[in-house]
Amino acid sequence: MKSKLWLLTTLLILSLVLVACGGGDAEPEQAAPEPEVKTEEPAQEAVEDVSAEADVSGMDAVRVAIVMPSTITDLAWSQAIYDALASLQEQAGGEEMFEIAFTENMFNVTDAAAALRDYADDDYDLVIAHGTQYGTSLFEIAPDFPDTSFAWGTATDTGAEQGLDNIFAYEARAEQGGFINGVLAANLSETGVLGVVGPVEAGDAKLYIDGFLAGAMHANPDVQVNVSYTGSFGDTALAAEAANTHIAAGADILTGSAQQVVGAIGVAKDKGIPWMGTQSDQSSLAPDIVVASQLYDWEGVLADIIKKHQAGEYGGTAYALTLKNEGLVMNYADGIDADAVATAQAAAGEIVSGAIDVMAVISGESMDMASDEMPDIDPVRIAVVLPSTITDLSWSQSMYDSLLELQAAYGEDAFEIAYTENMWNVTDAASAIRDYADAGYNIVISHGAQYGTTLFEIAPDYPDTSFAWGTTINTGEEEGVENIFAYEPRAEEGGYVTGVLAANLTESGVIGLVGPVDAGDAKLHVDGFLAGVRDANPDIKVNVSFTGSFGDTALAAEAANTHIQAGADVLTGSSQQVVGAIGVAKDKGIPWMGIAADQTPLAPEIVVATVLYDWQPTLLDIITSNQAGEPGGRVLQLTLANGGQKMIYNDNLPAEAVEIAKEIEQGIVDGSIEIVIDPR
Repeated sequence: MKSKLWLLTTLLILSLVLVACGGGDAEPEQAAPEPEVKTEEPAQEAVEDVSAEADVSGMDAVRVAIVMPSTITDLAWSQAIYDALASLQEQAGGEEMFEIAFTENMFNVTDAAAALRDYADDDYDLVIAHGTQYGTSLFEIAPDFPDTSFAWGTATDTGAEQGLDNIFAYEARAEQGGFINGVLAANLSETGVLGVVGPVEAGDAKLYIDGFLAGAMHANPDVQVNVSYTGSFGDTALAAEAANTHIAAGADILTGSAQQVVGAIGVAKDKGIPWMGTQSDQSSLAPDIVVASQLYDWEGVLADIIKKHQAGEYGGTAYALTLKNEGLVMNYADGIDADAVATAQAAAGEIVSGAIDVMAVISGESMDMASDEMPDIDPVRIAVVLPSTITDLSWSQSMYDSLLELQAAYGEDAFEIAYTENMWNVTDAASAIRDYADAGYNIVISHGAQYGTTLFEIAPDYPDTSFAWGTTINTGEEEGVENIFAYEPRAEEGGYVTGVLAANLTESGVIGLVGPVDAGDAKLHVDGFLAGVRDANPDIKVNVSFTGSFGDTALAAEAANTHIQAGADVLTGSSQQVVGAIGVAKDKGIPWMGIAADQTPLAPEIVVATVLYDWQPTLLDIITSNQAGEPGGRVLQLTLANGGQKMIYNDNLPAEAVEIAKEIEQGIVDGSIEIVIDPR
């Protein structure tokens, strides 16, 4: 079996010896002891909800000082934050409004501590210790200056456990961009060998490298990733030596982190080897070689810290740069393989949506919702009333399957499920709903918009029971009802993706859509699908027919035949009726795109794409709210971003069409694509 991962801890023994001596070509500061790495467990989790977009409105004049381990032109860790400060200075109105002082090349921790104290003595409002190695000193200095705000990173410890209240902490979740670069590298490599030049196995450098390894293995389990740590953040000679060693071992893609990589990039440039960077934009060194970068944008974090300080909040918050809050930004060079970039962008979308938890992948856990990532809940009893069967391959089954998955995670003793299916008759459904409430079920779900009127009559009689229904956004607030949750899938999102995909698959230029009733998520799906086809190719004709029924499979089959006779070579549709339409598609060899539940068991070769509804996050939200004393009153949505909708693509689809669809997913998730619905 091929080796999947080489950790070359002995690759550069000679180099490590040289580090201890300072290295032949090192800067004078390199001879000082290497930075101490603070390794204790963080005192709190970093917040991830601060946008990278800075808001300087209302900001008073401020004086900021920063102590950095390297230079403001290191093209890495120090330059990234200095550039952010310079940008804020310009946005705030210049030097008179935003004063910046800095001390660079502070490899020596004792010298750095003296600089930090001097800035605090000089009454700077915010003093930043831009290095984990400065933490011990910072915690000793901060109590002497209670009106000064201090910040440090990469860290999440604000000193709260030590009684400090004037320290902010920040970190870059570098494993996220590392994962994406790993995916990209694995798809670009021709030799199947990648080289990584690391500094010290700690902080964001370790996160980046761990993420890169995980991403590369995720994209290609057979890829060989050679990792070497030089033991230095700034020794460019050692980084160059490591790069040469990797190339000699067959690597045709290189990456690495910290200010040392200037040396490695020089080697990559000489040998024509693509380089993937992190922290800052290194393309100025070798525009044709630096093919991808994870950029750190500290502006939003810094602006938030300053505003908190000016509001009298001097510390206590920990921040994280992530792909979701755009503190981490992926940048790709022009001219690299479009399919590889599309795959990387799709991975980024899955990280943002939560479909990929990079730390879970690094630790070898499942990409699916792991039990230890789920909230602790008290034992719960849930009942659901369904309009069709739990095996309808559509609306009802999607909900029931999600309940079963949660029950499997928590156990039957802690998660009781009861259900009543085939409740087409609203009066019968009302009796079932009331019976479940009478029986003391904690949560009763009416899984159909048709049950709303009845639900609003029943819910007030059971104030301690939480009710939920959908697809709708009406929680009964106007009626004075407080114990109803509403939910809806934003089905236009998945519909848009499949519309684009269908437009790229059709050869006849005609597509058929079998709808049930023009309402609810069925209508949203149709509207989104039409918009996706239109934006992909406005010349394609989409014939839409509504059968007027959610469950009449014969009518759906008839509609499918009509579409095929009219020239359609791709079909889609929604609700439990589509079993009939899929049967026709199977007989005629016409690709089908489904929604709600996985319909591939009916026709594995025909069902080429599915917008899968995953109700687990919604159900957990309802359960935890109920158990926290919030019985209702909120609208919950299933989106691509929150993982409530998941796209599944059949292996038999053309790779190019799938990559385009994944790009569309990413665009919807990150907001760069706005779905505009045409009136019908």
